[in-house]
Amino acid sequence: MKKNSKMSLDSLTKSNIWTIDEAELHQMIIDAKKHDDFAENETHYMNIIRTVFDIQYLNRDDEKKVSQLESLHYEIFSSPSEGENNAIAIRKHPIKKITDLTLENISHLEPYEVLNLIEKNMGTGWKGLPLAIQDIIESNFFVDCSVLPASTMHRAGGILEKRKDAGYDILEIERGGWIEAVFIKSKPRVDRVKYSSGLGTDRSMDDEDIMDEDFSDDSDNDDDDLMDDDMNDRVPDNDDDDMDEDMDDATPQIEDIDNLDVLDDDEDV
Repeated sequence: MKKNSKMSLDSLTKSNIWTIDEAELHQMIIDAKKHDDFAENETHYMNIIRTVFDIQYLNRDDEKKVSQLESLHYEIFSSPSEGENNAIAIRKHPIKKITDLTLENISHLEPYEVLNLIEKNMGTGWKGLPLAIQDIIESNFFVDCSVLPASTMHRAGGILEKRKDAGYDILEIERGGWIEAVFIKSKPRVDRVKYSSGLGTDRSMDDEDIMDEDFSDDSDNDDDDLMDDDMNDRVPDNDDDDMDEDMDDATPQIEDIDNLDVLDDDEDV
């Protein structure tokens, strides 16, 4: 992913902040503190930063605290002295589970990374995900899911080969003698453009205005074409057994970054 060297704290949003790493954020903070309006805007900056990063100010000579933070996967950077503090510890939030996905971070993942999250989600597969999570994933990816007997799923020239040829990443989940296959492909990135309707009004055209012909060709009718003529049984409906996970929609608490208690991070280890 290409970095934007011109980014600053003033230009950060809850979307583009996912494109930077700990070292870049550290430099942005150092640069921002040189301006007189930093204290005035600090709360605004922290509301954005805390959606993606944890931050601790500390004294680098405190070897016990430095060691503790490093064990919690913080990166330690030197910073201009402020009282007893002369360093800053920064840790980027990892996307560990499916409920960590948001509309802001989903666009910064690759298809295989999303499939890994689905695979780790207690065997729910695609159809067992909460609809809100499905909507987030589908905002940035084309997703298809098929449940077929293993022999049909792996038939030469069948659905797996067709999806691979169409550029999809594939996750296979065994369901007894059946297989749930989840197919994911990134949607094309389309810049918003303005055009005139000729009626004195302009509007923006985005992804919804553009049809993806490649995806529309991959219709669910492929499943019917691959089923044996003598196959009348349907896969059991396990929707009742699927485990929905509640999304954590909590808004980050605004607090002085100088007063964070490092012990609160133990649960992340």
